[in-house]
Amino acid sequence: MTDKINDSNNFNNIHNAKTDIENSKANSWNHNVAVKLINGDIADGIVLLSDHNSLRANNTLKESINQLINDWKNSKFELQDRLIIAGHKEAENINQNIRNYMKENGALKGPEYSILISGAESKKYANYMAGDRIVFQTNDKDLQIQNSEFATLVSIDENKFVAKTDTGNEVSFDLNKISFKHGYATTVCNPQTAVKKDVYVLHNNGVGIESSNISMIGNAEQVRLYYNVQATKNVANLIEQLSTAKTDSINSKEENNDVQANEVRQYQSAQNYRKNDYYSNSEEDLQQLRDAIAYRAETIACDLLGDPNKRLSTYGKIRWGDTGKIQVTTEGKYAGKWYDFSTGQKGDLLSLARRERGYNFFEAKEYLKSMVGMSNISQRYQRPPKTDDSQQYTQESESVKIAKVQNLYERSSRIHGYEIDTSPSAEVEIVKKYLENRGITFDKSTAS
Repeated sequence: MTDKINDSNNFNNIHNAKTDIENSKANSWNHNVAVKLINGDIADGIVLLSDHNSLRANNTLKESINQLINDWKNSKFELQDRLIIAGHKEAENINQNIRNYMKENGALKGPEYSILISGAESKKYANYMAGDRIVFQTNDKDLQIQNSEFATLVSIDENKFVAKTDTGNEVSFDLNKISFKHGYATTVCNPQTAVKKDVYVLHNNGVGIESSNISMIGNAEQVRLYYNVQATKNVANLIEQLSTAKTDSINSKEENNDVQANEVRQYQSAQNYRKNDYYSNSEEDLQQLRDAIAYRAETIACDLLGDPNKRLSTYGKIRWGDTGKIQVTTEGKYAGKWYDFSTGQKGDLLSLARRERGYNFFEAKEYLKSMVGMSNISQRYQRPPKTDDSQQYTQESESVKIAKVQNLYERSSRIHGYEIDTSPSAEVEIVKKYLENRGITFDKSTAS
């Protein structure tokens, strides 16, 4: 019989120690993919994935998920070395399917306990057994765990769980103080706490490879990208989606409420809080964080609040609780703004993280940075400065790169059951967009 344990989500501690990211495979093709993606050379990165048979196209999202799970089952790597990256809903689906597989095959042992994961109001539970993979959702200095750190449950009872982190640290924790969830698939990764050898990325409706996940690709020995033609009709569309995944500002220029003003003052009052912080302490850099979290507003809100009330939610305005008392805007210029109708409280995701997890300002900032991948990724994958010779070489190789993109486009059009436009005008448009993304003026007279 499954026992039920309440998780009060009491988040009061933070662990500031950082782990170095393994970069031993700097010359691997995966690292080269990461270099391309972080520098905005999306087409080049996709070509590399395709050249190494790591691009998977399916007709539907369901087929993509099934193929991903099947590939995961047949992986040669140890369980703790595998990582699946997907959107929030897809990650939940994948976690449940893989867990069922693990349970059926005897990989999960002992009694099964059910944990309340979304608060008493929603009454939603998740089941856990010894052997389950989990990912922590909080920082705890005493336990030496960090948000987004992965672990495997070693033993469980109604009072405590014992887990072994992927760094080899065994921790025993109180369920009323530490929050966690299933860790087979996740939405975002902290590159400072997770280095995986086998990475699977599910791309759907523009959600897939994010800046926070690029380190996972660069450090992996094997990586695969899955997409479905219902949401991404072909490779050209995939390149376009990844190239245009830009963030809208979380705040309009007209809006400068007290919450933001107070946070800016707190932020600027501690200029030397982190001497090695890649993003310096300034109002401008705080705005960069706001811009980044606006694009991931729904994912972050779900991470903080649990599953939304689908019945009361509408496009761009997601509601939580039986009465929909909390609303988070996820689209437009107010993306990331929240309002609690029961208390009248409001703010942005920084203040929501502080309210829901008990963080101070800087802890909330670090949490959000980990959610959007604002670490030293750009420094690790910086593009080398171009000389005149290298610029000439890059220009001369464009024809080769364009040919590869066109070839991928043509190959993707042959997916059974779908008619894709392969007319000359369509191909010219693909080339035009590719060149524009590369910062090169398109001359139609030369496109022949």
